[in-house]
Order: sequence, then structure tokens, then C-alpha cells
Amino acid sequence: MATLKVAVIGAGAAGLVAASELSKAGHEVSIFEQSSRLGGIWIYQAASEPDPLGQTGPRLHASMHASLRTNLPRDLMAFFDFPFDSSGGGVDGWPRYPGHAQVLCYLEGFADAFSIRRLIRFNTKVVQAVHEDRWLLTIDGENGSVTEVFDALTVCNGHYSEPRVPDIPGFDHFPAHCVHSHNYRSPDGFAGMQVAIVGTASSGADLSQEIAVAAERVYWCGSDKLVRSKKTEHLKNVTSSGPIRRLMDDGRIELEDQTLIGPVDSLVFATGYHYRFRFLSEDLIRVRDNWVTPLYQDLLCITHPTLALIGLPFKIIPFPIFQIQARWFARMLDGEFELPSVCRMHDVKDIRAEQLRSAGVLQRNFHALDDEQYNYYDRLAQECGDPPLPEWYRELGQAARRHVERWPGCLHVIRNRSRDTGFNRGFQIDRVGCSVTIVDNL
Repeated sequence: MATLKVAVIGAGAAGLVAASELSKAGHEVSIFEQSSRLGGIWIYQAASEPDPLGQTGPRLHASMHASLRTNLPRDLMAFFDFPFDSSGGGVDGWPRYPGHAQVLCYLEGFADAFSIRRLIRFNTKVVQAVHEDRWLLTIDGENGSVTEVFDALTVCNGHYSEPRVPDIPGFDHFPAHCVHSHNYRSPDGFAGMQVAIVGTASSGADLSQEIAVAAERVYWCGSDKLVRSKKTEHLKNVTSSGPIRRLMDDGRIELEDQTLIGPVDSLVFATGYHYRFRFLSEDLIRVRDNWVTPLYQDLLCITHPTLALIGLPFKIIPFPIFQIQARWFARMLDGEFELPSVCRMHDVKDIRAEQLRSAGVLQRNFHALDDEQYNYYDRLAQECGDPPLPEWYRELGQAARRHVERWPGCLHVIRNRSRDTGFNRGFQIDRVGCSVTIVDNL
């Protein structure tokens, strides 16, 4: 197939691996990055936004807190052709669960190893993408605004920079300081406080444990009370609380079971993010209660199949998923496999949505894969002619999950200690024998 001119929006992990796979397929790639650095969400910024809830005013792409480490072992984090050790983009002495600075270093090494940096146009923002036979991109850069033409468009702009804050009755008159996890950087400002944290996913777990080190008391609010109790049972000043019903003007919080907690000094929203594609019209992509549609395989725009949105799924092991999505799109553009008919792709999308609704999944969580991620990877691999996930990878992924469930406080420990000060549980990996065991004293 002829060489195509392909635009990639974003130079984070998804954009870098998309550029790598598209380049390997022989296409001419241009990456547009609105900041001055590659790395996307992995670039830590100590500053936060003027609006602590992230709803108005100047915006930062950063959502990292200072002590953040991955909740995945680096063996899982790596792209498959670029290990997270000295044979690839890492250092053998790095901790099993790397910090954000180490992940950024790994991504910079990936960009250099695969000659991607030269493809990036920094300080350049795509403000509009229109399809008229080909893709017309309006681009604001250091030399003003220009329009360029491309054959295909790959959107890798991330989804951790537009905070989602739920509408809770009484919020307008609630006196406590309110902040979204997007603008949280350290627990220092919570010393001696009574703090409520809303949200029971990974960020809620992280912040509940970290803020508890400084705060007098933490109320961790939301559903899945049993899970929350297990994750914080080692912390005597954390109370596992139910979902919030309303906020009161004296700083107290009424839960759905009519229990009152507080008054609290601060309320932290660890409630996720919105998907935003401000440069795409709704004729191309619609977002309905955080469900991005119409997409085939959570990836390809059904009505304009030269448009791919890479990196939408969450509750995943991200880098390998990004890589198979990028490889699938590159090979599809090359004509190495045929897409189903438009009608069939819509059917697949609708059947999947109905299955999720029937299972009680909220629409805003339709892109959450969790345990389904392994089968998702294999579906894409099968379509594009790639081998399925190796058995060791599945085993390690499942072991990592059991590890966190068995020792819920251990990741908090390594977030607050250096590698050599006492974290003594980890993974032993035998890729030759395809075995993964949890061992002590790694």
C-alpha cells in the first residue's frame, strides 16, 4: 500500500507508540504536542491550577502527585519490544514499581531508541480536525496558525486532564475546602485535618492512604465498602464510609444510609475525568456520559475509518494495550486485514453496549476493561495478525492483582519509602518456565 501521511495528536505514551508502529509500517508521521516536552501525563508539575476543582481558569495537563508510583510491576508496564530494564529503556536497579520520573525516563528512552523525537512538533496545538476527503488540521504553533492535510488521524490526547466533579446536593454552601485529585500534589496541606475523600477507584485508594499519614482522620466515601475496609484496615485513622447523600452547611456530610460524618475541613474528589475532543465535531465523535461513540473495538471511528482514538480504555495495563491498538491501526491502514462492514461494526458496538448495560455497568464506565483487557488485546491481535499475549504476561497480571488484594497497604509503603528501607514483597518471574510467584525479600 502507498505511504500515507498520518497525524498523531499527543506525545504521551500512546502517541509515541502510535508513531513507532505507524513508522514501522512505512507511513509518514507528524506528532503534534502542545507542550514543550514528550511524556504526556507522566510529566510531573509541582504547580496546580488556580481552581482546585479544575473546572475553570487556566488548565494544566498534569495530574501526578509527587510520590506517585505505578501500581503495576515494571515487567507489565513495558512495551513488548522495549523492556523496562537495562536491555531496553530502564535501569536494573529501579524499583519493581517505578515512580513517575522513572516512567518518564523510560518514555524518553523509547522515543530516542525508535527515532520518534524528530517527528514531534512541540508547542503546537491542533485546534480543529475536519474531514473533507482527507483530514484538514488547523494547527496553532510558534509561527501562527496553519492548515495541513493528512490521510489519517490518530488521536492520543489522553483522558486525565479534565476533572469530573459529581453534582452533590448542598455543594454550593459547603464550607470545607474542596479539591479534585487532578490538583493534589502532596499530603502536607492536610496536616491535622478531618478529610473526606470521594471515589473508590485507584486514585481514591492512593489518596486515602497517603493523606492519612498527615490528617487526623480520613473518611473514605463511596460504594464497595468491603473493598475499602480491606485496603485501609491497617490505618487506624481511616473510616470506610458509604456514598454521600448531601453536604451540609456546617461542614458535616450525610451519607445515603443517613449517617452523619464530620464536620470535615477538606473534601477531595477522586472521581475521575471526562473524555474531551474539542478539536473534533460531534459529527465525527460524540461523548455521552463519558461513552465515546461511534467506535469499533473502542478504537476506530466507524463512520470515518481513517480516524483512530488510541488509549481510551481504562482499568488496564496501559502501554501494551496502546501498542496493540497502534499496531492494529497501522496494519489496517496498510490493508493487511479487512474491516467488517459499517453495519456490522455498528452492531458490534451496540451489542457490547447492551451487554454492559445488562450487567449493570454505568455508561460512564463503558471503556473500563479490567479483567476483560486480556481478551481485548487478543481480539485486536487476532484481527491484525499478531500473536496473542504470552502466558507469563497473563499470569503476572493476575498475580499483581492478587498481590494488591492480599497486602493492600504495601503499595502505599513503597510510595513513601526508598527501595532499600523495608518493602519486602514482590514478584519472581520465570519467563522461560512461564511461572510467576509472589516471594519475600526481593
